[in-house]
Amino acid sequence: MHEANFTSEIVHTILSELTKAPAGKPKSVKVVVGEMLHLIPVSVNMHFDLLVRGTRLEGTMLELQEARVRIRCGKCGREGGVEDHHLLMCESCGSLEVELLSGNEIWIDSIQLET
Repeated sequence: MHEANFTSEIVHTILSELTKAPAGKPKSVKVVVGEMLHLIPVSVNMHFDLLVRGTRLEGTMLELQEARVRIRCGKCGREGGVEDHHLLMCESCGSLEVELLSGNEIWIDSIQLET
């Protein structure tokens, strides 16, 4: 279950960011997750709730937003999504010579604080 590792890193990163705003209480955190990471939102939320107990993040709502896979074809130059993120193939020409532009990343998009 790789959600535990990802969620632990998310919590650690959020807590580090919160040192820049020591007065605010976190209300919600929006995290963008690439679809290729195959994270299960229910599992991530469960791990989040467990990991934040007794921390400044306890009671904070975690919102996950999926970043779709986008590619650039090395053969025809098309940029866009793919039909199946398990097979990175250009939908225009069928080439497998593609560059992954997005869909394999994870980042904290925003932290909403109560003042």
